[in-house]
Amino acid sequence: MSQSPSFLKKPFFILCFLEFFERFGYYGFNYISIYFYISKLGFSEAQATILMGGFASLTYVFNAVGGYVADNVLGIKRTMFTGAALLCFGYASLAIGSNFSPLFVYAALALIILGSCLFKPAPTNLIASIYGHDKSSLDSTYTLFYMSINVGSFCASILVPLLAKNYGYTTALLVCSVGVLVGILYNIKNYAVLKYVDNNMGLQPLNLKKILPFGVTLVAGLLFVTTMLQNDSLINLLLSVASVIIFSYFIWQIIREQNPAQRKKMLVAVVLLIYAVVFFVIYQQKNTSFMLFNKHHVNLLFLGWNINPQTVPGLLGTSGIILLSPILAILYRKLGKNDLSLPHKFAIGLLMSASAYGLLYLVCVMTDPSQKINFMWEILAISVFFASAELLISALGVSLMAQLVPDRMRGFAMGTWFITSALGIKLGSYVASLVANQRSTQVSDVYNAAQQIASFQSYQHLFGSIALFGLVAGLIAWLLGGKLKRMINA
Repeated sequence: MSQSPSFLKKPFFILCFLEFFERFGYYGFNYISIYFYISKLGFSEAQATILMGGFASLTYVFNAVGGYVADNVLGIKRTMFTGAALLCFGYASLAIGSNFSPLFVYAALALIILGSCLFKPAPTNLIASIYGHDKSSLDSTYTLFYMSINVGSFCASILVPLLAKNYGYTTALLVCSVGVLVGILYNIKNYAVLKYVDNNMGLQPLNLKKILPFGVTLVAGLLFVTTMLQNDSLINLLLSVASVIIFSYFIWQIIREQNPAQRKKMLVAVVLLIYAVVFFVIYQQKNTSFMLFNKHHVNLLFLGWNINPQTVPGLLGTSGIILLSPILAILYRKLGKNDLSLPHKFAIGLLMSASAYGLLYLVCVMTDPSQKINFMWEILAISVFFASAELLISALGVSLMAQLVPDRMRGFAMGTWFITSALGIKLGSYVASLVANQRSTQVSDVYNAAQQIASFQSYQHLFGSIALFGLVAGLIAWLLGGKLKRMINA
């Protein structure tokens, strides 16, 4: 009997494999969600954009809770598998339940949110446990990890919208569910490789006294999130309260830190978290404004292929990440101690993301509003500029936490990183809703001439505003980079 290649049995690959299918399911649904809400809930483009932002932000806002569960209740691996099981059930419930009642849609979305919050901090936390001893190579390790999971997003960007268009949403979402199940089964099959990779809580037997309260809290959370999804103002309130609590706790940990050098690193982490919020406001436009702009104002006939607008954000973004990740990972390793600091990488990331939308703004200025722009410009803007920005900020966020916070709060810190995603995504979705179609609509609706011109000009203004906002933020971040670098190296 032939043996499996050795790399297939390494912890890094096994974790990447599960994360691949988790991201396949999440982004697969993410790419079709606006059209899904329009079709299943009768929403306008603006309403669908707001719900998409609420859903996406909630999948991140509770990640600190997932980190807490991993640190204090289940351990990292058990938390990861619990989250994956909820995701599997959530996609299946959404696939089937959406055919019966809108309430089933909200309940299934709540299952996915809870599953994501338990799952998401775990793989990055495990990688930090395995490779965290070598701080100098963490940027490279996380960049490769980010590349591997974006392969899942890339596959989802092509397959899931195609299935939804030709076979319906039920089939597309069931494929997302089955994918997560495959990832779970592969990890169980190779569990021996990860058996002793965990935190102290995970290496201990289950504490039954903690399981019952956890189960009750999970059920209460399901009811709570289902209710919140139906009221966007409640989501905004929760985000505000959660942000204040989580960042206050983070600041308190800085105050009580006894080591002055460690305290400075944690202060740098807070500044970089603020940069990340700015980035995620810009990032969310890729999956909202950008996708709807493609639907109405881009010639999607490319090389004889009529591209589905739902496919475009994932196809361009993830293909750029997959191509650029190994280049940056090699560059980080080659530079070694001469590598740019995290603050400077974040600054360049902000400048690159702003450049992507600056390019789209200039293209809009040079194009007749009654016409459609060439798809080639979007390939350059998203696959090169924006993918680079994502690798410099989003991919290195978990590396930021692993390098700048003490081990005692690593799980919570990973969750704190994700709260920045939640804030930015929610704010970004609100911005996107301002230029989206406000009318009750169908996916197949086409603008008349006046609507076409007005919509084009609205997106042109949006892209210009985002570019200016990002450039100013990036320049400020670059000017502060030297000071923050000295604080890290104190």
